Amino acid sequence: MKHLSARNAGADFAHCVAACSPRFSFSSSLSTPLSIVRLVCLAPVGALLAAMLPPVAAHAQSAATAPTVMQEPVHSDSNLNVTHDTAPARLSDVVRKQPKEPVATNGPEHHSTVTPANGGFWDNMLLPPLSSRPEAYGQPQSLELKPLPTALLHQGPWGVFNANTGAASGFGTVGYYAVSRWAEDWSNLRDKKNRIDWADPLKYIPLNNSGSIYLTLSGNFRHHGFYDQRAGFGTIKKDPSYRSTLRWNAGADLHLGEHVRLYGELLSGQAGGINYYGYAGGRWRSKLDAQQAFLEVKGHLLGANMGAMVGRMSFLDAPPYFTAGSVYPTVPYSWNGVRGYAFWKRFRVDLFDLSLTNNAPTTAFHDQVGWKTRLFGAYTSYAVPNFKFLDRNSQIFVDTFYLGYILASNPIAKTTGTIAGSTHRDTPGMRIWGNAGPIEFSLGGMWQGGTFYAAKNGPTRPVSAYSFNSTLSWRFAKWWGKPAIGIQADAISGGDTRKSQTSSWGNFLSPFVPSAYYLDMSTYIGNSNLIDVGPLATIATSRNTSLLLKVPVIWRNSTNDAIYANPTAAYNFRPQGGYTATMPQASFTWRATRHVTFSLDGEYIFASRAMIKAGASSGAYVQSNLELTF
Repeated sequence: MKHLSARNAGADFAHCVAACSPRFSFSSSLSTPLSIVRLVCLAPVGALLAAMLPPVAAHAQSAATAPTVMQEPVHSDSNLNVTHDTAPARLSDVVRKQPKEPVATNGPEHHSTVTPANGGFWDNMLLPPLSSRPEAYGQPQSLELKPLPTALLHQGPWGVFNANTGAASGFGTVGYYAVSRWAEDWSNLRDKKNRIDWADPLKYIPLNNSGSIYLTLSGNFRHHGFYDQRAGFGTIKKDPSYRSTLRWNAGADLHLGEHVRLYGELLSGQAGGINYYGYAGGRWRSKLDAQQAFLEVKGHLLGANMGAMVGRMSFLDAPPYFTAGSVYPTVPYSWNGVRGYAFWKRFRVDLFDLSLTNNAPTTAFHDQVGWKTRLFGAYTSYAVPNFKFLDRNSQIFVDTFYLGYILASNPIAKTTGTIAGSTHRDTPGMRIWGNAGPIEFSLGGMWQGGTFYAAKNGPTRPVSAYSFNSTLSWRFAKWWGKPAIGIQADAISGGDTRKSQTSSWGNFLSPFVPSAYYLDMSTYIGNSNLIDVGPLATIATSRNTSLLLKVPVIWRNSTNDAIYANPTAAYNFRPQGGYTATMPQASFTWRATRHVTFSLDGEYIFASRAMIKAGASSGAYVQSNLELTF
């Protein structure tokens, strides 16, 4: 689902095809197909076996008396720790409930005390929500749950914006682990009684007597395996293709008191396989380099929690149908620049001016600031006071934003082929999302203006485009699996290749890789010039597994524009009519422990008759994902 280099928002799809024979970068000893097969098969297995051998101390810990975990104060108006795809572990199975403490008369907050089971590496009796899985970021929408102990949700002091497992905070989801590891807050481990996991000693390493200066270490190993049959509607001639990608990253978060911290993260990635393709552009193979490195200064001012971040960082403060950080290639997006934020009780604002990191250099520690690709703007969110609807707690967020970006390479379609050029886009928008009782929804709209500059001093074109995005589900909380069953519909404008090259261009550009789970797991179709509608469902098949099902049916919004592999790369197909494809999809996720997550995703692409007549093919796509995290 997250595999094509079409996911690389700065590179066009032709780049993927031209990369059919890139350098195989594991080692010279892996030059034979047999060696490659062994690597593809054994690398995740070896990593998993290594992970199954936790320190002896972990086993001793599992036999010890369970410590007491004190839950931090939770505002009564933010009493929703929610997830889109599963219920938490049944706390009644693993905790000893303490007497309830009295609630203050003004009702702003309450306390609860639980005693979680304490275990080693394979303990799965107390698991965080599956919505903190990076690939699932932004999926619909919220499931009302009782508050979980802070031992399972390492979120910052963001109050109501910690709803939906922190997705409302603008820092990505934050469960036991976060999409952006620096968004985790492990300060509660200052009290050793709060340590429930064998890895907790690595999460809070005090460096002074008071514990105000401390270090948090983090790490992740990820293996993705891909099977493609007729990839890219048959435009990729490697058929079938078996690809394998590996990634290791390690982070260190140094807190220098209450107001200053330094975060750094190193990453290395490799890619190979049998009959593979699409590894060009620096997003799939990377020598060891600094993925993130920034300074943050924060404090309390004007009644708000404020902060500023300067350096190299991840960025997720946008709707998931606009960007999800591109976590699917081996090297996810990172940005260079400045970001400032402020959180009040019910309102937050984020200001940013960022340039994309250039991962193309093949030498270690030689990544560069890609000054020619910029993202800048502002994002605000207002949390509507929570309310009861159909006897269920409800929380709705109203987001308004402006997203501006500059791309040095942005070819647009013409009747045959493309027109090379660059672009500046201005994109104001709004999104209303959350839950009203059992109804879970996201409704968003964006208008886009700006200018397209044809290459070699060619003519300029004004831009006028739009994107409307919506999901609506009903959560059957009393049914088995607490399923959310609903519908998704989107309308994203396209251009008209019949017009002159100085006329207004109507194709909406969303270049920074939306979540593949939002529309198309295979990523064969980008979020541009399309109309889609289809059913979707999320089901908690057990307390640590979930199932996502959807069947989008896709048309071109404008039959006078191309079909896009991503918004900066058009296919050469110019079929008759608008109907493009039907894409039934399924994703199964198993969180084996707090440290081990496995998922299996599948999709079949039924191309329309007009597409097949124009040279396209139908085909299958399957992906497996293994993550080991501490």
